[in-house]
Amino acid sequence: MILARIICLLPGLMLLPTGIGWLSNPAETSASFGFIFSDLNLAAQNALIRDLTAFFLFVPVLCLISAITVNYRWIFAVAILFSLVVLAHIIAATVHGTGFIMEMFLPEVVILILSCAGTYLIAKQEN
Repeated sequence: MILARIICLLPGLMLLPTGIGWLSNPAETSASFGFIFSDLNLAAQNALIRDLTAFFLFVPVLCLISAITVNYRWIFAVAILFSLVVLAHIIAATVHGTGFIMEMFLPEVVILILSCAGTYLIAKQEN
């Protein structure tokens, strides 16, 4: 049970610093994503701050709830979300020609694997 809880917390711990960064220092955090924050109009700045803060802080919340309740449904939501993230990355790289950004793609795959592993371990214990 402790292993399942740790595995559930890992994706959240990976994303928490970025979520806090989007909330507290979006100009610096956006640079790590390749954005020049000051070049964006106010609507674009607002969209980045609100959407990416929500994304990068909601996942740690789901991971924490899953670890506390030992309920696979919460970490399964992370697995679904990151399945879509990985799929969107593949589509962006192949269909839209952005190329694979490995420093982003590999952590996305790791989070997907960890969330699937957490889902499996907790679901197995429930049965």
